[in-house]
Amino acid sequence: MRHRFVSRLTALSVLSVHLAAFSTAAPPAETSPARKDSPDSTVRRLMEKADPLDDDWQTERWFSICNKLLKDLAGILTEERDQDSLSAIVDPAALSTPLRPVQAEHLSIAGDFLVERLARDREPAQRTLEVHAALRAFLQPLRSAGVRPRLVFKVVGVAAGEEGRWATEVRAEAWGRSSDGFREVTAAWSMGWDPRTNPDHPLVTAIDLLSYEQVIAKAPIFEERTGDIMGDGEDWPRQLRWGAEYWYGKIDAVGEINFMGHNGIAIGDLNNDGLEDLYVAQGTGLPNKLLLRNQDGTVRDVAHEAGVAWLDDTKGVLFADMDNDGDQDLICAIGPTIVLCKNNGKPAGRGDVVFDRFISMKAPTPAAFYSLAAADYDLDGDLDIYGTRYVKVSYGVSVPLPFHDANNGPTNHLMRNDGDDRFSDVTHEVGLDVNNTRFSTACGWADYDGDGDSDLYVSNDFGRSNLYRNDGGRFAEVAAQAHAENQGAGMGVSWSDFDLDGDLDLHVSNMFSSAGKRITVQPRFQPDSGEAVRKQIKQLSVGNTLLVNQGNGTFEDASERAGVRMGRWAWGAKFVDFNNDGYDDLIVPNGFLTNDRKDDL
Repeated sequence: MRHRFVSRLTALSVLSVHLAAFSTAAPPAETSPARKDSPDSTVRRLMEKADPLDDDWQTERWFSICNKLLKDLAGILTEERDQDSLSAIVDPAALSTPLRPVQAEHLSIAGDFLVERLARDREPAQRTLEVHAALRAFLQPLRSAGVRPRLVFKVVGVAAGEEGRWATEVRAEAWGRSSDGFREVTAAWSMGWDPRTNPDHPLVTAIDLLSYEQVIAKAPIFEERTGDIMGDGEDWPRQLRWGAEYWYGKIDAVGEINFMGHNGIAIGDLNNDGLEDLYVAQGTGLPNKLLLRNQDGTVRDVAHEAGVAWLDDTKGVLFADMDNDGDQDLICAIGPTIVLCKNNGKPAGRGDVVFDRFISMKAPTPAAFYSLAAADYDLDGDLDIYGTRYVKVSYGVSVPLPFHDANNGPTNHLMRNDGDDRFSDVTHEVGLDVNNTRFSTACGWADYDGDGDSDLYVSNDFGRSNLYRNDGGRFAEVAAQAHAENQGAGMGVSWSDFDLDGDLDLHVSNMFSSAGKRITVQPRFQPDSGEAVRKQIKQLSVGNTLLVNQGNGTFEDASERAGVRMGRWAWGAKFVDFNNDGYDDLIVPNGFLTNDRKDDL
């Protein structure tokens, strides 16, 4: 599984395997049909490039060594091992600044949250503590009787220091409990290492605190209740609890291989009983689920009875009233077809849903639709549908060119609702064919300029995203002039007036890559590409983007100061006010394929 994953991922994202291996390579080319390497030989070549100890990138060799020692350090600290264990990693003479703020600012948030950060006007901290003492003091507030805290490190920067020493920038994340509640700490450290005695086992010589944030919650924010809500049915124990690796190889694959996980969900009251229901799309060979909510909070699957338990690979899904009859219809992206399932509003049996008509809208080429969004773009009183498409052939085969600014993907499409179950593809007619061959992942409608009609944002992987301004039913692509291109690994779109200033702001999910942050800043990375291209490639690893609406048709990137950059391998994030304080928060799902090893990615 790991080898299959690496071979597919490397073709699309060199940042996540080993950017250094591609640092002097020519741009990727389309796969040649004449070359017939065996899968094993291809994997061997890729894995040879993936090991930093086997190439000449000295900083990545240092990273590999330090990364292993930091994992050992996390175990020593959380398990409270003896001083000798710590001394095997830390120089006895090493000094540190305090790793918890001496001068802090505190912010109380509705919902019994307390946030503690470094004070903005703090005096520069001095290294006055022994590193041993500073490290133990860092974790002390997260300990409670019988509950061990969790601690992980992520190396985001490596550089040569003075006299043969190394320096690393490290992100430290810790979770634990104390007498006043649950605590989560996120900090950045600069760490010095001395390898001169043993290059394969350097010692920590200094630590400086760069940033610090601690969140204290008096009670858990969320509680896992999936099994309780699914009840006694067979769906949960037999299907939904299993991960992608379990199903891979067990199901015939007609569409996309089912461990890629690009399948959507939709939430809404489908049977007008006042309770929100859930449609769960699944990969090829697994039936989609229509989970209707019961009064006791459990759900029951009625997808088979409703005729929507499809085994086809289903990606984007929506609930929307497409015919203005007062009930929610279901729209699904199934391959190159958008399927509209018309809800007849006549509950059967115990209030189940009946779909009595199915309308298909096909794209002109076989590329699959990924994300769907509905809005009345032409203000004629009914909802229209926009669908994004990602790859021309299949994931892992369609190669983005150029990697950092790809424009060789399939076209997206706008389907105009003409009433009476008729839809017209008006993509070209309304101007949405401009800049329309990107690797598009998600889309979202919003009236960002306040002129009364819906504008459209499209997030794209491997390059720039699109902002289409709606001018009376025709669109102009204005992402560049609006400072909203978000050149990166765009994965999700969410609009909200998060700052409550009366206009809509935008969050775009991207990929955060610690390997990318370490490697793309180094002079030897892509040395012949020019500074402009190097800067664009660097953007693919920086993380999420928060664009604040300036009220004049432009946006300002506030990602760093808002603290939203680091979302890991982020997907379709959503704004939602989960603690009811009047301000929208961000929920950012993240991750990719893993194996049984918890440190695989």
